[in-house]
Amino acid sequence: MKERNHLIDFNEISDHASFVNQITSLFNIPSGSSIRLRVNLGREKFLYSDFLLLLISSIKCLKSKNIKVNGLIEDFSLDSPQAQYASRVNFFRLLGLNLYEKFPRKDPSGRFTEITFFDKDNIRQVFDSIMKILLVNGVNEDMLTVLNFCLYEVLDNTLNHSSEEFKYGAGSGFSCAQFFPRNHEVRIIIADTGQGIYSALTKHPKSKFKDLTEGEAVLRSVDKGVTNSEGMGFGLWATAEMMKKNQGDFIVHSGNYQLNNFELHQVPYWQGTFTFLRINTNIPVNYIEIFGENSDQLDMFQEYKEEFFGDFDQLW
Repeated sequence: MKERNHLIDFNEISDHASFVNQITSLFNIPSGSSIRLRVNLGREKFLYSDFLLLLISSIKCLKSKNIKVNGLIEDFSLDSPQAQYASRVNFFRLLGLNLYEKFPRKDPSGRFTEITFFDKDNIRQVFDSIMKILLVNGVNEDMLTVLNFCLYEVLDNTLNHSSEEFKYGAGSGFSCAQFFPRNHEVRIIIADTGQGIYSALTKHPKSKFKDLTEGEAVLRSVDKGVTNSEGMGFGLWATAEMMKKNQGDFIVHSGNYQLNNFELHQVPYWQGTFTFLRINTNIPVNYIEIFGENSDQLDMFQEYKEEFFGDFDQLW
């Protein structure tokens, strides 16, 4: 079978939808095919790690379908800011390329995480590394109380719902996060290339939502209590409520639909689901507005903070 050429040009990528538009045609090519994937990291824009993560996730998906992926980085210089950044967040390592880095690696803890594969064995470590970024960079404690609950739930959804086995721990995904101090924001993405929200909600034998269309499934996924019977259905709901009040950006993309800041759009196809958060660290959120007067979530967060950080005041 003739090798197929495909270009991913980061000069043309301005948001997550424009990345998906460049990769979407590859999700439907037949098993056993061969792809020569040409990647231009660009020289004109800042290269966000969440875009790089989507490419890594896509390549993993293609390989899982027995599709051979050969690669070429075009217009490449390891001296360019884009290439150095991609290297530091482990983009090249995840591609299997061991390149010499011309810069010292400093500890990213509390500032960013590399692009990280996660499953049932390291989900807690991934969660802790993201929470540390939020804890040390000015996010108000009420909002941290919400994030302590909902971030783990969104990660956990990947383990619980992305696999067609409907078996906890069968799913896996990728995540990364970074704090941008000048913009007072944290960007977080959690992505998988599993069965997607529609199949997860409608194909489970105990689901109450078997009659939903694909668009309805994505739209309803952020409603309180919507689940395929595996879990409480509070993770995306709590995340969505927090993001409304924080006035950041909230994207859930699955299959042919994207919920972008609570507006549903039909979009190019993504195999699986990704959730993106752009959190404003300077806009506080009161957890009582989301969870009510019940103090269980606050108590859980205080226990987590003490366990993970000890005396929080000594961080400064």
